[in-house]
Amino acid sequence: MLCGASCRLGSGKRRMWDVTPQHALKNFLTRGHYPPEGDDREALLAYFGVPAFVANRTCFELNGFFGHRPTYSDREASNDKRVTTCTTWFRCLIKMIRKVESGPSENGGEYVEPGKKDYRWYEISVFSRWESNKKCQVLCVDVPFDIRDELRKALMKRTEPLNFSDPFAMHAALWDRITVYYDISVWRVRDPVRQLEKSRTASRDVFKPTHEHTRHAIHVSEVLESAVCTATEMQRCQNEIYRSLEKELDYSYVQQASEYAAFHVSVLKNLKLRSDSNQARLADEINFAFNNLTRQDSNLIKSITLLTMFFLPSTFVSAVFSTTFFNYGETRWEVSGQLWIYWATVVPVTILVILLWYVWLPTGDRTALSWRALPRQFLGVCKRAGGKLTSREKPESSSKDAEAGKS
Repeated sequence: MLCGASCRLGSGKRRMWDVTPQHALKNFLTRGHYPPEGDDREALLAYFGVPAFVANRTCFELNGFFGHRPTYSDREASNDKRVTTCTTWFRCLIKMIRKVESGPSENGGEYVEPGKKDYRWYEISVFSRWESNKKCQVLCVDVPFDIRDELRKALMKRTEPLNFSDPFAMHAALWDRITVYYDISVWRVRDPVRQLEKSRTASRDVFKPTHEHTRHAIHVSEVLESAVCTATEMQRCQNEIYRSLEKELDYSYVQQASEYAAFHVSVLKNLKLRSDSNQARLADEINFAFNNLTRQDSNLIKSITLLTMFFLPSTFVSAVFSTTFFNYGETRWEVSGQLWIYWATVVPVTILVILLWYVWLPTGDRTALSWRALPRQFLGVCKRAGGKLTSREKPESSSKDAEAGKS
């Protein structure tokens, strides 16, 4: 049964977070109704048998955790130890991004309030207490708005009732829904990334949105990694509890429940991989933008080089004609009749330089490598020439020594 109730705890004041024992009870609290750190929060968690340390700031600043506290009935007549009560507590964070307006990949609701930031953190905390008389109570804090209806729909679709001899009977449906929220969170990051890939906006305009999406992707991957650890730890504790309930739970039920818990871990791991791919795609977009900027800068440098090549020959020719080799008179300014020589020289030289620049540019790296090899080639020629000279001198000296020996 999904319901809410209230009772008097502590000072006797009626509070939004008070609970009443039922055969099966699930309560939901928003973040605003959850008592702040202090005695009220400790009193609430003590009702479920949760340690007081879980109520402090240290635990509620973590990305996730799981813990349980079972009590066993010791029977002196035999070694049988049966679980009589079991308290569990776990926490998982979900970061929801605002849904894209066009072409979303999923049909989930909008989990981000309008007019605020484009994201919202859900700090889901779940506390449960199970007793051997088949009484189970669960408190869910800071969950999405539609989880109550979705859990009710899931329970209504069941073909058989929940087995409340299992302390984790109400956890399976809850983890089903939490896994769906993680899936929506991953797709909410993926959709803007896909829009960036399709739009290919100006390179200088892509860095700010890409930075924001990368930050969201990093956070989603981080909390998914924590959720995998939380689900894995819960699976371990679940198997441990089942070993002490062999008489209450049949073998098929235990195996199916254990395998379903392992399935949750597997799904979360795969969602983590998908989230990691979002980060990789965002990194690829940043590299693409950097490459575009580098190409634009390279084109700009080429343009400056072309302008330099255009004016350099005329400047050089003007400098040559301004030397003392030429005298145009000192009495008055007049245009020389030989001015055509200037233009006849400048125009061909300019065209030649630009053509050489155009032809050399594609093979610049190859030419640079050949120029770097020139010193080695020169040294090699010198060594070979020196070797030939040495080989020529050796026979002469040996013949002289032979003649000296004969004499």
